[in-house]
Amino acid sequence: MITHELIERIEGEAVLDFKTDKSGAVEEADIRFVHFRGMEAILEGRNALDALVIAPRVCGICGHSHLIAAVRMIENVYIDAGFSLTISPKARAIREITLECELIQNHIKWLYLVMLHESGKLLGEEANVSLKALYITSQINQLSALFSGQWPHSSYAIPGGVTCDPTHIEVMQALKILSEVEQFVAKEVLGCPLEKFELHLKSDSHRALEGDFSKLLHRFERLNLLNSGKSHGRFLVLADNGGSLDNGERSSADIAFVSEDSSHIFAHGGKTHAKNALYNGVFYETGPLARALITERQGIGSLYQRYGDCAMTRLSARIDEMVTLIAHVRSLLTSLDLSQPSFIPPSHIESISGSGVGIVEAPRGSLIHRARIERGKIVEYSIITPTQWNLGNGTSSNLGVAQRAMIGAESIAKASLIFRTFDVCSVCTTH
Repeated sequence: MITHELIERIEGEAVLDFKTDKSGAVEEADIRFVHFRGMEAILEGRNALDALVIAPRVCGICGHSHLIAAVRMIENVYIDAGFSLTISPKARAIREITLECELIQNHIKWLYLVMLHESGKLLGEEANVSLKALYITSQINQLSALFSGQWPHSSYAIPGGVTCDPTHIEVMQALKILSEVEQFVAKEVLGCPLEKFELHLKSDSHRALEGDFSKLLHRFERLNLLNSGKSHGRFLVLADNGGSLDNGERSSADIAFVSEDSSHIFAHGGKTHAKNALYNGVFYETGPLARALITERQGIGSLYQRYGDCAMTRLSARIDEMVTLIAHVRSLLTSLDLSQPSFIPPSHIESISGSGVGIVEAPRGSLIHRARIERGKIVEYSIITPTQWNLGNGTSSNLGVAQRAMIGAESIAKASLIFRTFDVCSVCTTH
């Protein structure tokens, strides 16, 4: 039987087409994104600095990731054109603080507004936990706004640094907010101190905790989904000290192996607006699980060794990343050297011609902005988003990551829940 299901409670909308056997188990799954926004075309022909205003509006959840990718791309063009450009450690740290705040609030929203809600609905016990997330995520966004001026759609990062010049008072305010976030995550999300969570992952005792995350795991267990959702076992991190992992074989990551497949989009007679993102011609998973394995975080590494890339490991990786990032934001705030310059002016953009790439680890995975600029004007602009990696729609011989994870699910409803473990965003995908 063939079934079409509109997936909501995500950023945007997606359509899943399922083929099931007589028992209702999923034999085939196709993923389609049916609306189009044209952000790349909007950027072409404009001043390069316009990307710092337009790119953050690609998405209302990960707009800051798009800003940082855009500014890194422009700075890379300066280097490609042979111009010197200096960014102070202070400016780099501030960019990192705000970017990591975006990831933290995203992971909390995903847990409370999507996963707990949808798993509860499937079990017929839809307890309202959504309000728990709203206050604390607004606090995290306030922390970010102390430096970025607003959230979402900030444009405070510019070539050469940042536009803010924080004082000790603002840093103290940020630390106060962070303390409140730490208390919420320890008490409500985990049910244990943050510093103990990795030990629970390593000993496989995290399901015995009494926080809302363990409640989610118990729901998946009751649905017989904890060990479901396995995919290719291939993982990719492109930003910073990235790498790739293919069934245990580790390699460095090379952006030269990245390509986009547009053979199945509407313009070529297909059924979706989303292009596939491929690495060396095949699909790789990006996002929290990939980052945990590539950076060798021990708790998630232990779970992966025991269970592989199943739903439990993928769910746990996003929560573990949230805990890891909170600790890192505290470290960045306490070591911030306010005496350093926030901005070191580069040459005027109108004198710059060249090509550049900016890569960021966004909430859902590796985000890439590429552009060619001539005398400060954007000639070509291309974006590859994390959802293109994880939710690509492949063929029977080269299935996408989420496609493969859904096949074998006992029902369409369960396959749709597995789909959401990847933190779906269609707004970025159809940029």
